Amino acid sequence: MILFSKSIYLKKIDRLFLTILFFNFTQQNFAQQNHAISIDAKVWSKNAEKKIQYSDWKSFPSIIVDSIQDYSKIKSLTADQFGGDNSIVFNATGFFRTQKINDRWWVIDPLGHPFVVTAVNGIRLGKSPNNEKAFNEKFITNDKWIQSTSSLLHESGFNVAGSWSDVETIINYNKTSKQPLVYTTQLSLVPAFKKYITKKDPSRKSESDLTLMLDSEFSSFCEEETKKISNTINDPNLLGHFSDNELPFTNSELNNVLKSENNETPGLKSIKQWMMEKGIDEKNITTQQKDELLGWIAGQYYSTVYKAVKKNDPNHLYIGSRLHAAAKNNPYIIKAATPFIDIFSINYYGFWEPKLSHITDWANWSNKPFFITEFYTKAEETGMPNMSGAGWLVKTQKDRGIHYQNFCLQLLKAKNCVGWHWFRYQDNDPSDLSADPSNNDSNKGIVNTYYDAYQELMKWMKQLNDNKYALIKYFDGHK
Repeated sequence: MILFSKSIYLKKIDRLFLTILFFNFTQQNFAQQNHAISIDAKVWSKNAEKKIQYSDWKSFPSIIVDSIQDYSKIKSLTADQFGGDNSIVFNATGFFRTQKINDRWWVIDPLGHPFVVTAVNGIRLGKSPNNEKAFNEKFITNDKWIQSTSSLLHESGFNVAGSWSDVETIINYNKTSKQPLVYTTQLSLVPAFKKYITKKDPSRKSESDLTLMLDSEFSSFCEEETKKISNTINDPNLLGHFSDNELPFTNSELNNVLKSENNETPGLKSIKQWMMEKGIDEKNITTQQKDELLGWIAGQYYSTVYKAVKKNDPNHLYIGSRLHAAAKNNPYIIKAATPFIDIFSINYYGFWEPKLSHITDWANWSNKPFFITEFYTKAEETGMPNMSGAGWLVKTQKDRGIHYQNFCLQLLKAKNCVGWHWFRYQDNDPSDLSADPSNNDSNKGIVNTYYDAYQELMKWMKQLNDNKYALIKYFDGHK
């Protein structure tokens, strides 16, 4: 290759570019050496009119556990009651925590064992008539449903109920279960504050989240709102707290804020003051300056929320606000959040597998680990419209399973990654007229509308999940 034979050019190439190039080259070699198989998929997107569309079928190379050379897979996972690797023991605190060990980040479970977060979002009952009918036929009670669901998850190598799960039912189940289901909370602080502030002043109903989180009352509101998490302060089965989901840390939202004619809101006044101190001309603000401003706003938000969460629950992890879209690519946001985040949570769409450039950037911008908190594919064979939601469209449940293995294998190789969350537990029900537009007609779940598991999908998921600790040892031992 010319790049490596003519060293004179190397001095002119940015070091980060070389790192990314090397990783991409390594990834291609990994695929070639391990006999990547091709999966056909359609890419979901929106056109200029914001209408959902799919690309034509395209072929994507994918690696599975069975194709990794020199790796001896295990048949079943041997783990502790939480799902941690009980072959290794570190300091046990009785709660989940994070620790960097030999250049790799880990979640450490309450017993002191390394723990890869392997979660499914939305472990809760569906609300459509079909969901209710199936529930009454199969479970009748919440206790029987959560017992059956927890068994399905554990048997498939999953160990955490992700965001939007039925926390109350899970906590009650854990009181008597020998194998508890680890869970997370979703506090949704910004929407709660918006509801609070709008009740006081209805004219602020349309105010941006960006300015609301800078409001002088936001801090005291968060401290009061997070008092409710003190009820679980001593629960070893709680992984941590999400504060919000997909906050609009984006240039488009910031543009709307700067165009606002309402200059009286406290948040907008703070933004104007920041710009004045920085000597930034609002009419000529650059993209980089917008990114920096978003980073400052994010820093104010994370600082406020972190203090409130840790004041009311110092025992559990603060796992962020589920960054998405352009926010995950903004170094100012990542750097500003770093002092206040235990684990960065990132919703990840638009890529067949995690980009190594993203993983490298997050490692360079922060000394904290991350996990992916949303990703999924949808199968054409279900016959569902599959138009809502940003997941990839594939042909079969087997293809969904292959995509899952390929996607998660890339995460297992990343030493700053501590796990992932599949979106989600149950399919949408197209007959559910109460569902929001992003969740009304797609095959997102590990179970269908009638609580039947997709066995072919689960088989592929289980193999990867059961091998996750052994695969980390394999990857860390191979240069």
